[in-house]
Amino acid sequence: MKSIADINAIREQMQSKVLIRDNTKEGETHVFVGMGTAGLQSGAVEVFNAFVDEISTRLIKNVRISRAGSIDAKEQPAAEVILPGKAPVTYAGLNAAKVKVIVEKHILGGEPVTEYIVK
Repeated sequence: MKSIADINAIREQMQSKVLIRDNTKEGETHVFVGMGTAGLQSGAVEVFNAFVDEISTRLIKNVRISRAGSIDAKEQPAAEVILPGKAPVTYAGLNAAKVKVIVEKHILGGEPVTEYIVK
């Protein structure tokens, strides 16, 4: 059985991951991961978790990660990234390695990763 101190430590540790999924304020980056049937069958849960892990590990603020029903892309899993004041960018055929590149170049650097964009 865990003590209150243990439970509080776990809560503190998980707080940043939970906050990533909460509603965010205007001016924040939004990431939507397609969790429809096709997305789920091709690894959308792993992609969603990769975004959560990458954002929380790097302690990036002002990013909301949400599940979307379906993202229109031939190749799955897919995600849409919306930076404040910018047009949405849809990525497809994602995996954890590609998520790291998207976080580094697009979310942090502001430049979409053209080789992963839906054509």
